[in-house]
Amino acid sequence: MVKRINDFLAGVPMTITGGVFLVASLILMLLKIEVPVDPAWVSVIISGIPLLYLAIWRIFNNKGMRKISSALLISIAMIAAIAIGDVFAAGEVAFIMAIGAILEDKTAERSKKGLKELISLAPQQGRRIDHGQEEMINAKEIKVGYILRVLPGEIIPVDGKL
Repeated sequence: MVKRINDFLAGVPMTITGGVFLVASLILMLLKIEVPVDPAWVSVIISGIPLLYLAIWRIFNNKGMRKISSALLISIAMIAAIAIGDVFAAGEVAFIMAIGAILEDKTAERSKKGLKELISLAPQQGRRIDHGQEEMINAKEIKVGYILRVLPGEIIPVDGKL
């Protein structure tokens, strides 16, 4: 249940929502308009809960120095900002880290996709010439000394000397 809430709050739409409330808080602060509840609290809750969840999870599941993570340090910074009464700073720190996490996830996804595409370019078979006969064999079965035929436009199935 807690993981589902965390995953919901860590998504792009909720991070944007947190950013909107943070901007609203900034505008109210600049215009010196007092409101009963600072809108920055929404950003603290939306962007801060996933960080706090990650920090607590790492404390209980990691060993040694791995317990100390950026999520833990940011959580401490958020709590300290709230303790001194600067809710906007707490929301700002949480929001910036939430954006960083989203960018990190998107970059990792693109890297994985690129690697899969690169791996798919590797040929699975090669043409072996044995006693004048051509046969298709698995690229993993090719050994040093085999004579291979590579047709125009084909990818060489193994590394070697030509």
